[in-house]
Amino acid sequence: MTVHATRATGVRSRLGLCLTLAVGLTGCGPDLGTPEGTTRAFVDAMAQRDWDSACGLLSHDFVHRAMEGNSQYCPVYLERWHPDTSRYETLAVQGEAVDTPDGHRLEVAPEDSPGETEEVLVVEESGRLVLLRYPGRDTAIR
Repeated sequence: MTVHATRATGVRSRLGLCLTLAVGLTGCGPDLGTPEGTTRAFVDAMAQRDWDSACGLLSHDFVHRAMEGNSQYCPVYLERWHPDTSRYETLAVQGEAVDTPDGHRLEVAPEDSPGETEEVLVVEESGRLVLLRYPGRDTAIR
């Protein structure tokens, strides 16, 4: 019986440690309150082929126009348009966003080719930052 009690205590302490780490890590990751963080989160989602998360970071206006007015199929469209997402694995935000009348403009480029930049446009919709122009859009298979 003592062995079982010891094991349960060990399991509980490991579980407690895991929960503590999980709670501590939830604050990690891109800051969705900044254009740079929103862009980083989108790039990460695309690199992981997490279509739902990537769609959640796109402008509703863009999704509505680009996907024939049917946003429920956004994950299907992104998967079809971007069969190879390996490029997203090395994309990095270059500098800070510049505020313009259209929104926040910033550039991304592969870490190993910082000269190959793409422009991203981040706008505010319903109190959150979302991408109106996303990296890879111009090279998508449509």
